[in-house]
Amino acid sequence: MRGRCARLWPHGWTASPASWSTPRSPAPLRITAISDAACDVPSLTQPPSQRPRRSRRAPGQESSTGALRRAVYLPWSITSRGGSGYVGRASAGKKAARTGRTRDHTVPQMYLRHFAEHQARRQYELRVRRLDNPDRAFPAAPSAIGAERGFYWGTTLDGVPHHSCEELFTSLEGNAETALKTILDDKDWALTPQWPLPPEQRSALSWWMAAQILRTTRQRKRLSHPQPPPEDAPDLPDDIARIAANNPHLRYIVENIAVLAFVLHNRPWGLGFSDMCLLTSDVPVVIWNRPDADDQVLAVAQSDIMLPLDPHRLLFLPSPAEQLTDPRKRTDHLLHIEGAVGMALVEVAYDVADQFVVHHPRHDPWLHWKPHSPRQPRPWAGEDHSAPQYAIQYTVFPPDRNIERRWTIEHPPPRTAAS
Repeated sequence: MRGRCARLWPHGWTASPASWSTPRSPAPLRITAISDAACDVPSLTQPPSQRPRRSRRAPGQESSTGALRRAVYLPWSITSRGGSGYVGRASAGKKAARTGRTRDHTVPQMYLRHFAEHQARRQYELRVRRLDNPDRAFPAAPSAIGAERGFYWGTTLDGVPHHSCEELFTSLEGNAETALKTILDDKDWALTPQWPLPPEQRSALSWWMAAQILRTTRQRKRLSHPQPPPEDAPDLPDDIARIAANNPHLRYIVENIAVLAFVLHNRPWGLGFSDMCLLTSDVPVVIWNRPDADDQVLAVAQSDIMLPLDPHRLLFLPSPAEQLTDPRKRTDHLLHIEGAVGMALVEVAYDVADQFVVHHPRHDPWLHWKPHSPRQPRPWAGEDHSAPQYAIQYTVFPPDRNIERRWTIEHPPPRTAAS
């Protein structure tokens, strides 16, 4: 058996072999370990003037974390205001007229397009399933889903509205898009020969993945569930009070994004191909077994991490426990998810979704799989059932082999009784 994934509660799966692999070209991959020094993450203890600048930034262009440092108060900031924290500036021009009323996407459209069918220039179509009726799939454009009114607006200590979190996310998406193109756009092979990623692209994707962990609607609900609004909250106009209610979540993003990026960067990464069609959701980066842990940094450091990339490819970061089963999993590697193990990955991604899941119109997991057991509980919705637990075992894919790119688009013919 090439791989196994078990849902420890209430039941498990087995896997069946498949043979779609072909000789890899042009040469075997050189797998290298990534050191701590390679991670381009600013120090949390240095003053801003001493923190390393990100490469390839135009003169006068603000860094990603700078947009947040000037907007949201950070307890660890060292400022010229005697430690009083950073203050932001309100958006100008057209944005000023739409303060707090923009449609903020909680899942990047750039990411969702990888699960969409390209129909015409700038026209993409997904299949969306709401969790309150998952058996009904309806078409939608990436721009039409996952949008919340004013979700990333906040206020500074002076009560000035700002949209700096959204600006940060946009910057991170631009940097990560290059890395995703390297992974997904090889014209011959499903698993890019350019693996492991170059350090700059790995760093950009680490920051982007950290943002996806922290920015979700599920994360906000987790944070706000045990914390009722303070009784001594200042009396603010309704529109400003609505924006200020976002501040705890925005502050949580600021305080954790750098260390999360550091942890993700220094984990070993597996680039995988799944025979089973995959889905994604409004929680794109999946923390196995502890998606709602109070300490998200510790959960990311100790758990398996999964990021579906398109209908048949994914990133999988094995946990320290899984790394003990095979020394090759302690560095970047490749994996081929076969048979029913892919169905298990679909269920893991489905179980942590908050409001919806999406998949490609021609790569529908529901043709082979249906949800049949309780998902991860949502205490903020009154759910208190036992949380499902998962375990996976897989074999590292030989570095001198690959899978033809056509299998990311085509499906093999169905097996007959004779075969």
